[in-house]
Amino acid sequence: MIIVLNLLDVVKGKEKRYAEYLRKVQPILDRVGARVLLYGRARMVYMGSATQQYCGIIAYQSLSDFRRFSNDPEYKAIIQLRDSSTENYVMTVLEDFPTMNDAADFLESLAGDEKQDEKQDEK
Repeated sequence: MIIVLNLLDVVKGKEKRYAEYLRKVQPILDRVGARVLLYGRARMVYMGSATQQYCGIIAYQSLSDFRRFSNDPEYKAIIQLRDSSTENYVMTVLEDFPTMNDAADFLESLAGDEKQDEKQDEK
């Protein structure tokens, strides 16, 4: 599964334009089998310095489904609605780990790669 994290601010005075984008994007998401896991407004920053007002978390079955969405002609036709009504937009594509242990295993494997790189540097 691929998760797309969207953090954004809506430009003051452009709320209706962004609402139009949201209404138009939903059928395209549905067509590629994507699911909106969460779409909401930030209530507080618990840690860090993210300042965006809104957050959307969208799940795709695969990276190819996300690419299919991104390249959809109907989506491309409405991108200007999003881009002209938002700012401070961050979109991050994430690949999920089934468990925290799987994430830990992955990180430890990277540490092993770093040790290999250090050994190569010593030579």
